[in-house]
Amino acid sequence: MNSTAHSPRRTTALRIVAVVLTALALSLGLTSCSGSPRVEGTYTGSAGTTLLVLKNDGSALYSYKKRASQETGSGTWSVDQGVLSVYVDSLEYEIFANTDRFDGTLLFESDDSSWNAEIYTLQE
Repeated sequence: MNSTAHSPRRTTALRIVAVVLTALALSLGLTSCSGSPRVEGTYTGSAGTTLLVLKNDGSALYSYKKRASQETGSGTWSVDQGVLSVYVDSLEYEIFANTDRFDGTLLFESDDSSWNAEIYTLQE
């Protein structure tokens, strides 16, 4: 038998290894592309005056403390193509954050000029 020939047992083993490695690569690829991170929870704004709650059912609550009073609002949230969009009635405009590299913090921005970009941190 020459050195380049493979035994049937070795060929079968190599095929099994190839199938396992292919399956592993595919599962890792699908896991990394499997949609948006779980962003539900309670967040506090970096300014210390805002609170944002994102509930599992797609509803949202927003609270903003102004001097002696507190404004609250309710609305909805969703994630589409890595962008978290939140609309609450007290703001009257949409705020949004990129979730591609979600690490427990979200930078919320808006196209509305009255919104100041703010980092929100998920509370544990």
